[in-house]
Amino acid sequence: MAQSTTEQNVSKAKTTAKKQIDKVPNDLGMEETNETVKNTALAGLGVVGKLIDSVKNRAEDVREEAPKKWDEFVQRGEQMKDNTNVKVNNVRFTYKFDMAEQRAQFHDVVDALRAFVKPAQADVKTSKA
Repeated sequence: MAQSTTEQNVSKAKTTAKKQIDKVPNDLGMEETNETVKNTALAGLGVVGKLIDSVKNRAEDVREEAPKKWDEFVQRGEQMKDNTNVKVNNVRFTYKFDMAEQRAQFHDVVDALRAFVKPAQADVKTSKA
C-alpha cells in the first residue's frame, strides 16, 4: 500500500534527524550541546509543522470535493427514486394536536402537584405552631 503524504513527510523528517544526530561528535562542549538540543527541538517542531501542512492540504481538498460528492449523491438518489418508484415529492408529515387532550394532561399535572404540596404545607403550618 502506498504511503500517504503525511507518512512520507514523517519518514523524511525521521531520516534527516537520524543523519543529523549521527554527525554529532561524542565529545561536544556545552555550547555545542546547547546548539544540538536547540536544533533537535526545532527539527521536532518542523515535523509537527509538516504534519499540520499535510492536514490543512487534505482539508482543503475535502472542502473542494464535498460539493461534487453532494451532487453525486443527489443524482444517485434520483436514480434510486426512479428505480424503486418511491414518491419522495408526495411525502407529508402530519401531527395531530388536540387542545382538549393537552388541557386534560395539564390539569392532571396540576392536580398531582397540588396533592404533593398540600401535605407539605400542612407540615410547615404545624411546625410553626
